[in-house]
Amino acid sequence: MIDAKAIVAPGAQLGSGVSVAPFALIDQHVVVGDGCRIGPHVHLTGHTRIGANTNIHTGAVIGDEPQDYHYRGETSFVEIGENCVIREYVTVHRGYREGTRTVIGNHVMLMALCHVAHDCQIGDHVIVANSALLAGHVRIGPRAVLSGGVAVHQFARIGTLAMVSGLARVTQDVPPYCLLSEDMVHGPNAVGLKRAGLSMEARTAIREAVKIFYFQGLNRPNAIEKIRANLGQVPEVAHFLEFVSDTRRGYMPGRPLRQTAAGAP
Repeated sequence: MIDAKAIVAPGAQLGSGVSVAPFALIDQHVVVGDGCRIGPHVHLTGHTRIGANTNIHTGAVIGDEPQDYHYRGETSFVEIGENCVIREYVTVHRGYREGTRTVIGNHVMLMALCHVAHDCQIGDHVIVANSALLAGHVRIGPRAVLSGGVAVHQFARIGTLAMVSGLARVTQDVPPYCLLSEDMVHGPNAVGLKRAGLSMEARTAIREAVKIFYFQGLNRPNAIEKIRANLGQVPEVAHFLEFVSDTRRGYMPGRPLRQTAAGAP
């Protein structure tokens, strides 16, 4: 299953049923789980661990040094979960401090030419489309979707089941369940929530919570207090509140409400 033109360093650990295509290079500290497929010209390096049944396509580079001037050769890690798909020429860099790690969950798809910088944390079932760029320390919650060409600023967070449209610039946090388009939150990710199987009760509560947080003219503490009082018993809303109660970068703005001819909303 290992092509004669591939190079697997002594010390690398490959599970059962792993296939390695021509000109792939696997360095000594890499661990590859059962059933993985490593495509041609892939480079797996550093202290990298790949979960079972993950498929890595042509030219991807996983576990290389972080693009950070502070990095001085410390031992850091990349962990990729099971059943992931990593397409052509994706780059995933390891952590930039001793013992730190870049983590990608299970069932994640990173489409062609994506970049995942040092210390990013990506949850399960996330989809990141072609040419999206994640700077250092980005956090992406489970089932979020990032469309093509999205650029995410360092330390920004994107919440569970959020949807970010193509070419968006994410400079601040995107709360869970929200739809970000043209660099503004337009409301809940209604289609994504329904596809994820959330109940009508949960979807209605999320829609109301997003409306209160973004579109009723309240400041953050007052919006959080109102959401907690009216909707806090719904688990999904409780998760929304937990997310919006803590931020380092603030939140992406909401789309301004349309005005009537008289100026009233």
